[in-house]
Amino acid sequence: MMNKWLEKPWVIRIVALALSVLLFVVVAFDQNVSEEDDGFGNIFGTTNETRTLEDMPVNLQIDQEKYVVSGVPETAKVTLQGSVSLVASTYTQRNFEVFVDLEGLGPGTHVVPLQVSGISNQLSNVYIEPQEVEVSIEERASEEYSLTIDIINRDQIAAGYEVGNVYADPQTVTVTSSRSIVDRIAIVKAFIDVNGVDESFTEDNVPVKVYDNQGNELSVRIDPPTTDITVDVKNPNKTVPISLETTTELAEGLRITSMDLETEEATVFAAESYLEGLEQIQTNAIDLSEITESGTYEVELNIPQEVRKVEPATVNAVIEVEQAEERVVENVPITIEGQPEDGATSFVTPSSGTTSVTVRGFPSDIEGLTAENLPISVVLDNQSPGEYTLPINNNISEEILENVEIEPAINEATILVELTGNE
Repeated sequence: MMNKWLEKPWVIRIVALALSVLLFVVVAFDQNVSEEDDGFGNIFGTTNETRTLEDMPVNLQIDQEKYVVSGVPETAKVTLQGSVSLVASTYTQRNFEVFVDLEGLGPGTHVVPLQVSGISNQLSNVYIEPQEVEVSIEERASEEYSLTIDIINRDQIAAGYEVGNVYADPQTVTVTSSRSIVDRIAIVKAFIDVNGVDESFTEDNVPVKVYDNQGNELSVRIDPPTTDITVDVKNPNKTVPISLETTTELAEGLRITSMDLETEEATVFAAESYLEGLEQIQTNAIDLSEITESGTYEVELNIPQEVRKVEPATVNAVIEVEQAEERVVENVPITIEGQPEDGATSFVTPSSGTTSVTVRGFPSDIEGLTAENLPISVVLDNQSPGEYTLPINNNISEEILENVEIEPAINEATILVELTGNE
């Protein structure tokens, strides 16, 4: 029954008209709610709302190729008031602009308001914070500067290496800012870190920084803002002889017969200027007072402050020592000097005409000594017959006596002189 009723044309026209009127009322109320509230808002759910945009970008309206502006905040706070639907759509879409109009203003300081454009005029209120700002307008200036490359951690480069040539590409940049800022520029540089580096390398897109003469970084426009830096890492070295150094003396009764290094050369890594004058590198001094026997001793090389690395850093010293000893040479003949022309001589004591000789010294000095090279003698100074007790003289060469102590077993010999010929 109801379906048939709704099929009548005049019923459909009445319903459509009623809906149109209702829609008109809702829209009209939504647009004018800030001016009038007759209760329909509560009926249809359309009420005022306030929402705040904290970070709306602030744009400049000025010839930025000619001027530089300071004092304008990057963002502003915008508070919107109006109907729920309009505030919500404006808040979400952000399809409006906050700007400072500086057109027509010249260099100097100016107080100007912040403005909005592109926002619906059906919003009941739009608040901007700050409402106005003090700006400074200066003429724009540009200068070209050569880049300085600052090496960071140069002393932390890998051992044995050093920084050689450093290249930047590009080597110059253009800096643009206000004339007062450009006039403060003292240096334009890029930084490169060589901590632990052991080979040449290139680092791309290194930021370029601008500083005044107090070391303060300046906020300017840099073109290009980055550079590519190539660092040439060198490894200068030189192979030189090793000098074995000692200190103090061996204990008494010991002597070094040989002292040699198993490794005689070392490769020294240092700056080229230092290596040019380097002829040798020394070991740390071996304390000879601690050496008691032959052996192989590890010793470190003495590395000067200018040297970054030495290979090898330690070497082996082969030290041969000998200990003083004594040996007895038996049957050393005693020579009689000054034989009488008409007499004969013979030994009373020692009857053999020989004696033993004790030699004291290091084995290398005494091992070749025999009775033949240990001459001793007595000297007759009276040719008359009789017995004479005479001191034994040492006729051993000075060369032998320089290193060896000689002590015959007896200090005197008794000689019998007898006449010969016809009586």
